[in-house]
Amino acid sequence: MQVYRSLEERFARISSIEDAIGILQWDTETMMPEGAADSRSDQLATLKGLAHELLTAPDTGELLAQADQDSGQLYDWQRSNLREMRRIYLHGSAVPADLVEASSRAVSKSELVWREARQNGDFALLLPHLAQVLPFQRQIGQAKGEALELSPYDALLDSYDPVYARRQ
Repeated sequence: MQVYRSLEERFARISSIEDAIGILQWDTETMMPEGAADSRSDQLATLKGLAHELLTAPDTGELLAQADQDSGQLYDWQRSNLREMRRIYLHGSAVPADLVEASSRAVSKSELVWREARQNGDFALLLPHLAQVLPFQRQIGQAKGEALELSPYDALLDSYDPVYARRQ
């Protein structure tokens, strides 16, 4: 039971970092001045890197394995949480940290261009930025697909809808 509690605490910390990321992304999309894009990109990449580092720490896999062995002592809802933690861990550990941060930077930089493109109705402005984002997403899909034994598309979709990829 102590192992499960350790995992709960770790995933709660990761969730807090992800909440901070969400606030920064919201601010990026709504209120951030244009001159702050590079700094915000670094902030988001750093936080995503920290969350990834905490998630993929070597002892996370060990804790998950120990919790699996002790799962008979857990309530049904805790076993469900444990399955979700394992799924999140498998997704995270499939992707190298440098790819997580590089993708984050590329997406962040494209956000401001998206605002300008939308405001001016000039979506061609976005093409060079999407040309940087797309290869990162393909690499992430490939890495997750190999780890999860799914196609890259299904592996990416599994991040958002785990049931869908299993129905195929």
